[in-house]
Amino acid sequence: MKRNLLAAIPVFGIFLIFCFYNRSTYEFISPSITPQDSTRINNSPQKKQATEQRQSQTNVRGGVRRLMKKTKTEVIQPPQTKKAVKLLGRRLQPVEQNDWTYLKKMPTYNQSKEVLQSDWWRAAAFLEIDFRRRPQDYNCQQNTRVGNWFLCQDEPFKIEKPCLVYSFGIANDFSFDDAMAELGCEVHSFDPSMNTKEHKRNTSVVFHPIGLSDSVIQDFNPRHDIYVTNDQKWNMMDLLSIMEKLGHKNRVLDYLKIDVEGHEWSVLNYLIKTGMTSRIRHFSLEYHIFPDWPSKALYPDLLNTYRTLKEKGFYKYFTGIHPLNHIPKDFNIQADVCYINKNVQI
Repeated sequence: MKRNLLAAIPVFGIFLIFCFYNRSTYEFISPSITPQDSTRINNSPQKKQATEQRQSQTNVRGGVRRLMKKTKTEVIQPPQTKKAVKLLGRRLQPVEQNDWTYLKKMPTYNQSKEVLQSDWWRAAAFLEIDFRRRPQDYNCQQNTRVGNWFLCQDEPFKIEKPCLVYSFGIANDFSFDDAMAELGCEVHSFDPSMNTKEHKRNTSVVFHPIGLSDSVIQDFNPRHDIYVTNDQKWNMMDLLSIMEKLGHKNRVLDYLKIDVEGHEWSVLNYLIKTGMTSRIRHFSLEYHIFPDWPSKALYPDLLNTYRTLKEKGFYKYFTGIHPLNHIPKDFNIQADVCYINKNVQI
């Protein structure tokens, strides 16, 4: 009997060594966690608790293969601190709070979870939600087409002679400008991309080869697009500098129209920061988000700028959405929006 026991001891020892070796191997089998995730969770309370649970399961069950199966399916989520939640909320604020609910109901367009949970996608989605669900903040009763844009002639927003109109972004289409001139307005048209010198049209519209920016820039080199196919040098000016140049420093703009292929975002920030929004009665513009510009990292800031316009008193009475593309590498949003200003200072 003793000899049998002595003979069994080496065999049992080899079995223990085999189990220990395999236990070490299965310990290194981890769930699909990126190196960044692993760094964040190594010292977390959840990590400590999960480790204790695995050790307990090993000691009680003694099942190495069960441990491997459990470890494969276990996913440890990094904690979301109150500070992180606060920063997220401050950076991503929808136009209306119930847009969070609408966001959950939006089509996913077959995008990955990573894309759908990104700040840039959510910010763009909130813009699209506002365009689609709230095309009008103000129900204009006398909405008149002027060329390729619209004009709300409700009181007290009605435009009558004498009136001052600035139109940025022409692309050889003066239909809006000519229509406003027929109302008796002084109209100034601006577009540096047309390679046309300053001149006065038959309709009393004055054309200026100047671009709109948030500052004065000489020899500006624009990005290439469907309107700019070769290298050009533009003279760019901010709105107040243009008004001073044309003798309108203390005037109110009865209608400001902007279609400047993505440059509107910096111009909007300029108008808000300088307080020029209080000197614009009617405001129409085309919003642009192109696949490569502005940067997707800026989308939350663009959304905040868009939201601020309403806080400044601008209410939409018309929204026209262009065809959208939701594929990330070709992502594109464009919409024509017409506003009246309820906070204008006359």
